Amino acid sequence: MTVASVTISPLNGIGSISGLEIRNPEGFDSDYIFQLEQVEVSLNAASLLSDVIEIESIIITQPEITYETRITTDNVRALLENIGGSGGETATADSEAGKELFIRDFRLLGPQVNLVAAVASAPISLPDIELTDIGTEDNAATVAQVLEVVLSALRRMILEAELPGLDMLREGLENRLQDGIEEAEEVVEDLGNRLRGILDPN
Repeated sequence: MTVASVTISPLNGIGSISGLEIRNPEGFDSDYIFQLEQVEVSLNAASLLSDVIEIESIIITQPEITYETRITTDNVRALLENIGGSGGETATADSEAGKELFIRDFRLLGPQVNLVAAVASAPISLPDIELTDIGTEDNAATVAQVLEVVLSALRRMILEAELPGLDMLREGLENRLQDGIEEAEEVVEDLGNRLRGILDPN
């Protein structure tokens, strides 16, 4: 995970996270599963000194999400498994040892989802995702538990979404084939240049 910048006011608790990128789980082709240009956060600044951070709202606008599928799994499910979100496993010890969170309002607005399958890719249209009261004041959530809630909701929305039409999938396949052809041509040209350099060093 990489972050370009984080700003937060200690006076009013309003802040933002810019350039947040989360890498794809191991075994998937795309570099990133999430690319979040801007995350707006509003929290109770005084709670930063306590064990439970009270977050009034987290708003993520037009996140870029790559949903990559395999025969028996997908990258969102793999990420859930990595954080202990599969089969009711408990959160990791390091998450439990850190501060806990109570999030009143979480919104994912205008998600830009790109479906990447074995032979084609195409965009998926998703509605906004809004979640409330992740954790409670008396029973706050670990970071891992928050991620489980958000990722599970996202995956459920993707699985319920209308799949791309055949024309769109065909276009995605043609684009990937064209990219492969161009890459192969570049490799061949590079090899040709190297061979010419060996045969004719002058």
